[in-house]
Amino acid sequence: MTYPLFARLVEFIISKSNQVDLEVADKLYQFHIIPMQKVREELGVWITASENSGYRPQWWERLKKRSGKSQHTYNDEWKKGSGAVDWTCKDFAINKDKFLKLIIEHTNYTRICMYETFIHCDFKETSTSKRQLFYIDGNGEWEFYKNLTK
Repeated sequence: MTYPLFARLVEFIISKSNQVDLEVADKLYQFHIIPMQKVREELGVWITASENSGYRPQWWERLKKRSGKSQHTYNDEWKKGSGAVDWTCKDFAINKDKFLKLIIEHTNYTRICMYETFIHCDFKETSTSKRQLFYIDGNGEWEFYKNLTK
């Protein structure tokens, strides 16, 4: 079967139950998958959520000894409850710079963080109320790089 978008929803759900509220499914499509369609078209290679890391239920976060307050939980207390996706693409090491440029250009993510094998993108409010770019430091912590103009 050919799908009109580049990705299927199941690729964005980390729990193997593959069950997700319709509200979360709508947010995955509206805030993440649909805006990334243009990125996919211009990049010209396969893109998806790294290790199904789009929606992660709070119980999954806690099972992994995390706080359960991740943007990936699509919790309504976060800005718009819009969630997060860890994006990756084919040949990430080769394509990562263009991939990042296109994400900045074609999406409204407020926080973007470059990891070694993926790019984390979310809508959490920033301290400056501007879109921000981060990189992972040697300790696995986010290091602020710059405010984004678009």
